[in-house]
Amino acid sequence: MFTGCGDKMEAHLSKFMTDENSKPDFGPVPDAYSLAESEDVARRLAFMTFDEVAYRLGAHRWRSDVRFRFSTSEHYTSLKEQALIVQAANGDFRVKVDNDAEQGYELVFSGKNLWIKSRYGPFHARQTIDGVHLTQRNQAYGAWAAIFRLFRGELAFGKKGLTRHFGRDAIKYSISLARTKPSLPANRPQPKVPDGVTKYVYPVEPTLSEQHKWREHAKPQDAAGELVVDLETGVVLKVQFDGVLKWKNPSNQEVTLSVKANLEADGFGNPPSISPPDPKTVKPLPERIKVDTHPLDFFFGKGFTATLGPPAGVARKAKPDKKEDAEKDSAKTGGVPSNP
Repeated sequence: MFTGCGDKMEAHLSKFMTDENSKPDFGPVPDAYSLAESEDVARRLAFMTFDEVAYRLGAHRWRSDVRFRFSTSEHYTSLKEQALIVQAANGDFRVKVDNDAEQGYELVFSGKNLWIKSRYGPFHARQTIDGVHLTQRNQAYGAWAAIFRLFRGELAFGKKGLTRHFGRDAIKYSISLARTKPSLPANRPQPKVPDGVTKYVYPVEPTLSEQHKWREHAKPQDAAGELVVDLETGVVLKVQFDGVLKWKNPSNQEVTLSVKANLEADGFGNPPSISPPDPKTVKPLPERIKVDTHPLDFFFGKGFTATLGPPAGVARKAKPDKKEDAEKDSAKTGGVPSNP
């Protein structure tokens, strides 16, 4: 029965998946030389997914180190996040994300098998049919896209000349503040329901950023850094960035957001594959014990709502139980009812 249900789910999800053997179509290679003159190229490079990066660059390693610092005249808070992506030549990959709030995860995709662990927990085997491994890889790579969107595209790029980056021909650009009108909306558009999906569609809950609308009021104050683009593939190979935004919060306090980022690709051509996790670090997913949290049902008696498992407490007796008790009581009194 469980195998049949799994096959049915796989058949349903497969309608929205692409063939693994089909060649992806990412369009033409971005023109690395025209970044300084074209806003379209700037957006194309910033929002390139790691799916495309892996397709164009092949095996390599990507590391990112990003820090956000919010401050007012009274207090401040900050978050530093590090991400590592190791892409193998055979399609395997490893993703590791950590931050200084003691949160993070690690993902290993090896031999078409997937394992995921929290920062301090064991690895658990997971399915790949929903594409969670690809989604997490793209999110781990999205630091430059997040910064570019945060500054709403108000960045200018100045050509600094040709360079070499770990053996690859590339071109280097300076990054500065454009001092122009924003070319991107403050908030990302809400996700759309895929074509053909009509069931189990729930309304999208707005994030705190969308509720408070602080992105609409944040004004870039400064931006500086360097960006290196691969000539052959149009992939961003390195970013060093420092930027500042300011706005007023609902209490009319000035809020300053400082952003620092160091992003870099290296190790081109390696590794050939990714090894699966050590079996000693892999454990099965914890079993979820199904418990009936509503054992009392005033219309149908004990156990009617027990489809989730055995009742979680003592419920009133149903009619069959009362009849059984009456028969036991009659046997004790010689057939004379105890309550005539």
